[in-house]
Amino acid sequence: MSEANLAVSAHEVSSSIDFRRRLRERQQLVTRALDEQFPPGSGPLTAAIREAVLADGKRLRPILCLEACEWVGGSLKAALPAACAIEMIHKMSLVHDDLPAMDDAETRNGRPALHKVHGEALAILAGDALLVHAFGLLASIRAVPAERVLGAISRLCQALGTAGLAGGQALDVLSQSEDVTPEKLDHVHTWKTASFFEAAMVIGAEVGGADASQVEALARYGKLLGRAFQISDDLLDARDVKALAHGEATNYVQLHGVDGARRKLRELLDQAVSALASNKRGALPLLAGLAELVWERSWRPAEGPHGNDT
Repeated sequence: MSEANLAVSAHEVSSSIDFRRRLRERQQLVTRALDEQFPPGSGPLTAAIREAVLADGKRLRPILCLEACEWVGGSLKAALPAACAIEMIHKMSLVHDDLPAMDDAETRNGRPALHKVHGEALAILAGDALLVHAFGLLASIRAVPAERVLGAISRLCQALGTAGLAGGQALDVLSQSEDVTPEKLDHVHTWKTASFFEAAMVIGAEVGGADASQVEALARYGKLLGRAFQISDDLLDARDVKALAHGEATNYVQLHGVDGARRKLRELLDQAVSALASNKRGALPLLAGLAELVWERSWRPAEGPHGNDT
């Protein structure tokens, strides 16, 4: 199937009632599991954690983990702790990104940023606790072989380290006072965003018992989707005149223009679906539909640089 036909097919999936229902069911499954991890009434730190982890969001990364597990024939029940761990780490990254030392954001998804409500110290500690809890949750998985769990933990560490989330954030922060080249921006996008999408897919595959070829296909899908997601973010931010006027960090649109960004976004999404279509199982409807949702997302009205959490 050509990439053009794949794009049409994915659009049909993303618009279907079954896709929307399945996506909502996955979101609710993850949210319920996260709620159980942090019972209310356990003090100020837990209150801050609950506010961070249960806040609005589409649960995209944990859903990728669940779908990857299902794609290789694994058990969703076994993958759910891993999916929750991934969402905890994502929320940690948002809490820390919003701090004055980083992006100095006052809001997140239309609400006050966590440090504005609970103070910087508690926000930092809430993020730290989420990170620790996430690895503890991964290590507690008993439904799959230990070597699979260790592989998942190792892949997550790679996605968070100097060639992952932390490295990408450092490069992003340090680049704000410099001229950003397309190559440097690609590094930021890959490390800060795409590496974590890729890890979500690989971890789901590991827990599901994937073979090497399946891991490779899912990793490619995740990396391409993550790069596309960041470009869609940049397209949204580029429509926020206030953010641009205040000199927000250089993004893909500023380097390549709106048309260039949209062309690259479409190319990456089609390649992502193609990565799975080459496998005998093809792309599961939810994975194909999620790619198209990223495309649709880039056309939404601007919500500001901290109003697009998914």
